[in-house]
Amino acid sequence: MTDKTPHTFDTRPFDVAVIGAGIHGALVSHQATRAGYRVALVEKDDFGAATSANSLKIIHGGIRYLQHLNFTRMRDSIRSRRAMMRFAPHLVTPLACLMPTSGHGIKGRETMRFAFWLYDRIAADRNRGLPPANRLPTGGALSEEECIAAIPGLENPTINGAALWHDALAVNTERLLLEYVLEARSYGAATLNYTEAVALEKTGDRVTGLIIYDRRTHKTSTLATRAIVNAAGPWADRWLQDQSGIAAISSGSWARAMNLVVHRPLFDKYAVGLEGARPYNDSDAVIKRGARLFFFVPWRQHFTMIGTDYRQLAAGEDGKPTRDELEKMIAEINNIYPAAALTYDDISFYHWGILPCREDPSAQEDDTVQLAKESQIIDHGARDGVHGLLSINGVKYTTAPVVAEKVVAMLQKVVGEAPERPGSYHYQRLPLLDHAILVRKIGAEHYNSIRCHLEQRYGERWRQVMRVLYAAPEQLSRWVCPDTPLTGAEIVYFIEHEQAVHLTDVVLRRSPMGSASCPSASALEAAAAIMAKQLSWDDATTEGEIKAVYRLYEPLTRGDHH
Repeated sequence: MTDKTPHTFDTRPFDVAVIGAGIHGALVSHQATRAGYRVALVEKDDFGAATSANSLKIIHGGIRYLQHLNFTRMRDSIRSRRAMMRFAPHLVTPLACLMPTSGHGIKGRETMRFAFWLYDRIAADRNRGLPPANRLPTGGALSEEECIAAIPGLENPTINGAALWHDALAVNTERLLLEYVLEARSYGAATLNYTEAVALEKTGDRVTGLIIYDRRTHKTSTLATRAIVNAAGPWADRWLQDQSGIAAISSGSWARAMNLVVHRPLFDKYAVGLEGARPYNDSDAVIKRGARLFFFVPWRQHFTMIGTDYRQLAAGEDGKPTRDELEKMIAEINNIYPAAALTYDDISFYHWGILPCREDPSAQEDDTVQLAKESQIIDHGARDGVHGLLSINGVKYTTAPVVAEKVVAMLQKVVGEAPERPGSYHYQRLPLLDHAILVRKIGAEHYNSIRCHLEQRYGERWRQVMRVLYAAPEQLSRWVCPDTPLTGAEIVYFIEHEQAVHLTDVVLRRSPMGSASCPSASALEAAAAIMAKQLSWDDATTEGEIKAVYRLYEPLTRGDHH
């Protein structure tokens, strides 16, 4: 598919139309197509552009649920983490984590040692099917001296060591989500971004179609489908309420989750969990810790992600962080770990999204926010008499693979077995490239650096990007953003093969160009110039695309960018 033209796809009836291309919609589409269903994925903005873009990027295996004694949730997390590491080993890699221990009670080394012993047995199959480089070791402990060396300047005289465990880091969560969308498309799914789901159609009490609106062509059409999966996240209720007679699926209470990115490498080897200063009561926990953990996650060599901070949202509030809120979070982090000595100017970006939580009228402080703990899948045929309509109220990026499995199992009951088993992979055999020609044209050193970069970022797709470069090596091999890095060939590839429409699609989701900090003006102008040539933008459109990028970094960006 190329997005130089409006969406085109086979107009045969679909088995399933999925609304929303966050992580849950992407994975449902992926697993349903692999199961043999004919799927259409419909997203009103870009793939993964909303809540799924907010993440500390830790794909955790559920060890935190020991305090809830929720072993089912732990197993779901372990299975999902393993599935993501197996699916994209170039994007999801092992991450060593530690948390200081103190005393001999719930926070002591003895308790932690027992907890990790128990967890390692529950997670005995955590490495099944993983390549050797991605296998996770068992948990352990650090001495007091090793803990202080790992967390320099830690000011707590009660510290007697640290608990050590291993989770996974999704180095690029946006790219991981996109890989699921791309593979769903390879199995035959129609993947439609910038296309809004307007309304469902019914014959009697059964779903028969989905009316969609293409935001680029401004045309409305109908997808014939036997089922609809509503995975619209925070917009799921609104979409349902627009369909007469269908009640909301959430409590109606939402929280804003926010993580900061600072341009400081605070820790070298470990993601570090430190307790917040304010009291926190997790109403579901059997074992109470009394405080919420903040995690400091090393990222991309020069950055640290820190979070997560939660705030209850008032009705109708969009949740976008203000400068006051960013400064408040910096003050909280410095209170937790004074040695960081962070200032507002250290913030290079922030990630935020909206999550479902439970209504808590007694909540007075932000840290009393009670997030929803379990994802829900609602069969509206059983609940509302609208057969063929399912909704997902998802709560965790990490457990989306298991949620998608359950949705596909429900689809088998709602619309029957898939007509084809399994889904057939649409593989296009391409002629081999003569890489020697590229070496001669751009030089061996430059070729080797680009190839290594493409293999690390795109895994098995690196050859597709190289094929784009092959068409115009002298022009497209240039680094558009050397610090990230990014070549011109990748931008053309994003447009021709990954449905990139706007500069923000390239900067934030197809590449990590702007996921840690606002790119330089020269990098944005160079990227925009390539897109303008490919998509026939005029000067005004190009300028508007650059300004749209800067707006995403407010209030961090200065006024001279506008």
